Amino acid sequence: MSARVSPLSRHAVLMIHGLGGTRHDFGALDRKFEQIGCDVHLPSLPGHGSNPDALSRVTLSDYMQLLSRTYRELAKRYERVDVAGISMGALLALMLSARERMTTGRLILLSPPLFLDGWGGSRLRPLRYLMYCVPGLRRLIRVPEGEPFGIKNARIRNLIRRHLQKGSGVHYPYVPLAAIEQVDWMRFAVKRALSRVTCETLVMHSEEDEVTSIRSAEFVCEHLGSRAVTFVRLTDSYHMITLDNERDRVAEQTLAFVQRA
Repeated sequence: MSARVSPLSRHAVLMIHGLGGTRHDFGALDRKFEQIGCDVHLPSLPGHGSNPDALSRVTLSDYMQLLSRTYRELAKRYERVDVAGISMGALLALMLSARERMTTGRLILLSPPLFLDGWGGSRLRPLRYLMYCVPGLRRLIRVPEGEPFGIKNARIRNLIRRHLQKGSGVHYPYVPLAAIEQVDWMRFAVKRALSRVTCETLVMHSEEDEVTSIRSAEFVCEHLGSRAVTFVRLTDSYHMITLDNERDRVAEQTLAFVQRA
């Protein structure tokens, strides 16, 4: 777990990265939280930080056990704990909020992939459900991290491409199909859990997201149990909105939401 703890701080933010990702998924957002006096906790999810094939053995239960334990520890130490998630991390943040009955903290959802219906998806993508039925196959098939890497900005996309080629650990170059299966389980579970999410929520999503269309964010906003929902539409980014053209706006809107009385 990564954390900078100040004895004067009463406010923590639990940040949850995406599938195959790291703290770098959030760009500079974690540092900006620290600048306004929040203690940031950004744990590495199970199966991450080592080898992509390790994800083939990780289940939704593994993710939730870590996050619930971390959240409860923070809730004992801080007056307020906010939860922020990007991509798969946004789905986990929703499940965590519902499971822990979050009321005092706030929820920040960045590009929640409730539907995998973005313009960058393959026409063969629905066939994965058949592959799940073949014993052992989902652990053998590797799904590569390909262009555009969730990034519209050409310069930043080139940087990410070089990092992946060097194997720098910024993001896994591929994930096993078994990891995608767990994301599918998350999507189904989140739909059932939305009505139990009652805390103040910020949802940010791009209309050009290549992984998940804006329909995901609209569905989340419509079915949340909370009436205090702020929805921000972006128009010049792809999936990784914290790194792309509108990253400054994402940071500004997020900090304003967190600091709002």
